[in-house]
Amino acid sequence: MGKVSFSSKLKTDLCKLKPTGCCRFAQSYGLLLFGRSFCKEDISIYTKSRDTAELYSSLLKICFSVHTATVESKGGYIVSVPGEADRERIVNYYSSGESDWIFNPKHVKRNCCRWAFIRGAFLSAGSINSPEKGYHLEFAVKDPTLSFAFAAFLELCGYKPRTSTRKSVTALYYNNSTFVEEMLGSMGAMAQSLEIMETKIVRDMRNKLNRQNNFETSNITKTVNAALEQTKAIKYLQNNNLLGLLTEELYEVAVLRRDNPEASLSELCTLCGGKISRSGLNHRLKRIIEFYEEQKQIKDNTKK
Repeated sequence: MGKVSFSSKLKTDLCKLKPTGCCRFAQSYGLLLFGRSFCKEDISIYTKSRDTAELYSSLLKICFSVHTATVESKGGYIVSVPGEADRERIVNYYSSGESDWIFNPKHVKRNCCRWAFIRGAFLSAGSINSPEKGYHLEFAVKDPTLSFAFAAFLELCGYKPRTSTRKSVTALYYNNSTFVEEMLGSMGAMAQSLEIMETKIVRDMRNKLNRQNNFETSNITKTVNAALEQTKAIKYLQNNNLLGLLTEELYEVAVLRRDNPEASLSELCTLCGGKISRSGLNHRLKRIIEFYEEQKQIKDNTKK
């Protein structure tokens, strides 16, 4: 058996929550509205989650005393309401009375009902990435009118979604980790919300350490390259009997660097008894490099 995905584990945990009173009807509404079909001719849901299929059947039985039929299909489950009278009763309960109704807000007026409804919608049409792969929670909505109404509803709840269209499906999604954490917490999935928080903290710490290491590595590389350039210049001056042309203070630093090619500026300062500051030492080494470049240029021009 393969590893259970983060999304599947989340749905299993959400199905363990037991809504009561008005929230039962609100969660049922989310499951129904975002399912495979919700009309008088056909009420059904397709899901790969056995827990979601069982919850769908259980809530419809509790709320409307109807019997459902479940069949396995394409690696998942189709749960339907076979009774025509049962379908009509459920649809009429949620209907706004308008012929073109798609979403009836009266069933989600209370804050508790809003999140029960969103939980039902997620169980029917939602998915989420493992936090190790990034932050992405989405609802895949087939009906464009419903997607528009649901996006407005989510924005009313304080979580305006981004949207994208893939073939005949509109994806309402979030890739902001804070939004994802808060939404999971509000749906009742505190364990998953905390897991995302922990993953984000670990990732942020790792990124900070990487930035520090990169910065330190960059500094070390710069220091090594500078020391190599200084040593090369000083050896050139020495091999061409030019060290004696340096001023006394530059000659002293040149000899110090020549004899300690791997030392850092701080270590060179210590070796000279602290008589020269780090910035002063660095300035003198730059003057030596300039002198080397001038002398090399003179020699190259003479050869021409």
